[in-house]
Amino acid sequence: MLKHSKGVIFMTAVLAASSGTLLNGCSSSPLSKKTDAQNLSTTGPSVLNPRTEPGTFELTRDLKPIQSPVVLAEVKDMNGTVTSVRLHFNHAPLDIPMSRVAGTTWRVILTKEQLQKLAVSGQTMRYEATISARNDRGRVGTSESPIEILVKAPEISATG
Repeated sequence: MLKHSKGVIFMTAVLAASSGTLLNGCSSSPLSKKTDAQNLSTTGPSVLNPRTEPGTFELTRDLKPIQSPVVLAEVKDMNGTVTSVRLHFNHAPLDIPMSRVAGTTWRVILTKEQLQKLAVSGQTMRYEATISARNDRGRVGTSESPIEILVKAPEISATG
């Protein structure tokens, strides 16, 4: 049986952690996501990491959201000040302004009325939306790929 001093075990753990073998988590974890600086625009706003919380916006029989339906994105601009950010649904007539919540994070909480426009009884509807940002110089940037927004409504029948 080999005996190791506490210092050798500690150093082994530190070396393993610094090489990433102990710190790598699930690739979908927000903490493990990395954004390459090449993805940042040099001429206008860049929309990064658009996401929904929760993943599916589920509605009650009254068509009220079970959880707060939030869409978030990070918006960076290296040469100007971001003045507005908007969520645009690609195949639905909704264009919703977002608000800055802290630093580079922008958010919109969808209203009951907006969700009712998107809901279909007994279905989980899949929508695609893009996020655009405008800066004080009039430059516009949009999210690289659409964000998926899922709206799940319960079956509503005439009898019940």
